[in-house]
Amino acid sequence: MDLLNQIVDKLNKEELRKFRLLSEYGDNTAERKDLILLDYMRSSGEKFDEEKAIKKLAYTDASKNRYYQLKNRLMENIGDSLVLLNTHKDPLYEVHQYLQLSHIYRSRHLLKVAHSYLRKAEKCAKATESYEMLDVIYSEYIRLSSDMPEIDPDEYIRRREQNADVVTDLREMDNALAALSYRLRRSQNIVTVDQSLMKTLQAKVKAVSSRTTSDFGKNLEARIYNALNKIFLQQHNYEALAKLAIDTFQKFEKEKWFDKDNHELKLQVLTYAANALFKNQKYKESLSYAERLGTEINAYDKFLYEKYLFFHRSLLVYNYAFVEPSKALPVIDALEADMKRRNSTAYDFYIYLNRATLLYDLGRYKESLKSLVRLYISDGYRSADAAFRLKIEVSELIITFESGDRETLAYRLKQVNKTAADLEGDKSLQREFKILSLLTDMNHSPDYRRDAQIQRKAASLWAAENTLDREDSEIIKYNLWLAKHFRNASFKSKYLKQK
Repeated sequence: MDLLNQIVDKLNKEELRKFRLLSEYGDNTAERKDLILLDYMRSSGEKFDEEKAIKKLAYTDASKNRYYQLKNRLMENIGDSLVLLNTHKDPLYEVHQYLQLSHIYRSRHLLKVAHSYLRKAEKCAKATESYEMLDVIYSEYIRLSSDMPEIDPDEYIRRREQNADVVTDLREMDNALAALSYRLRRSQNIVTVDQSLMKTLQAKVKAVSSRTTSDFGKNLEARIYNALNKIFLQQHNYEALAKLAIDTFQKFEKEKWFDKDNHELKLQVLTYAANALFKNQKYKESLSYAERLGTEINAYDKFLYEKYLFFHRSLLVYNYAFVEPSKALPVIDALEADMKRRNSTAYDFYIYLNRATLLYDLGRYKESLKSLVRLYISDGYRSADAAFRLKIEVSELIITFESGDRETLAYRLKQVNKTAADLEGDKSLQREFKILSLLTDMNHSPDYRRDAQIQRKAASLWAAENTLDREDSEIIKYNLWLAKHFRNASFKSKYLKQK
């Protein structure tokens, strides 16, 4: 879909009615080509055919440019209609409208009227905690003071400077948060990101909190929450993350701050609460929040249903994997079937990787490897972080070892060692390279459980400091796998003492 198709597809009944009224007002033309195009777009949806539309509107190859002009005009007219319809439905939209009106009346030398709209804009911006807009509004007060002696510019200069400190901190906090979010998204939250970003974000959250705590409202609370949850997530501090999400949810519920405009925040908070509780091994509580999420995605005519359905289902998968594994695979299968119906590949990466790990846990190694093969040819895998890809490949090698296919394992070990050579200097991946070395030795040994050198390697891996963030980054938990193969002999005594 191009931009216009996407816009038309999302228009609701009220917006369509308003647009038609504005389009037809004062126009007695029997045939409006823009409305014909609009109706065709609405009826055809994803099956919209541009060539058919051109023919339907009686344009020829020579007049195609007029068709594209019509599309541009239709997009602009829909935009104007949406602005008119939605101005008073969102306080932030009102701030912009009051500012526009102040400009218009000032240009007409109706200074008192312009001043009155500036006051409305300031009041609305404060109510919505729109500090960036307040900066613009105070600048307008100062400009207006040159024409209105009753306005004291010093007062607004003071307000603007005071507000500028908050804006600077918020801007730097948002910058650090955006950069951190991007890196986390690229690495699927598996690879540790630049710690300087974390320090910057923490410092700015602290600065904003200390300066504005007394004035917290729902918007600033939401911004602070979004910054803190990224910090706790990157620190793998799931107890703090669970408390933050649950406390935020309860506060917003108590203050009745949740509404349609911030419904996505509600869904996000529920998602983080359930995820963090899962990480804390509180599976029943996590499922409880997941069920609440499943209920809430149906609110407001399901306008965020498709976006958060994935998170709801993934939470069920994670928890069922521990509470009732037999229920997890059908959820993954249902998600894949749903994506196929929508012709979407957005969640292929998640589906194939999680199906592979579930099948591994169930001992269905060959099926697990088939799922990884499908993962490798997906678009998501090609664009994933190189370090994350190595972790997946190490997991594949472990599963291959479990399947008993030593020939394939030897071949893949050579391939992975060759492609991963550039990453050997990465300290965060040393555990992966040690697993690669151990797997190579195990594959060549006729009896690795009795091989002293292999025992020492395994013992070294077992005894190495394995922090929560490292363990969290492992797709297959290496220590659990080591325990499965080296529980016998004197693994935990003799070789650990030697180390």
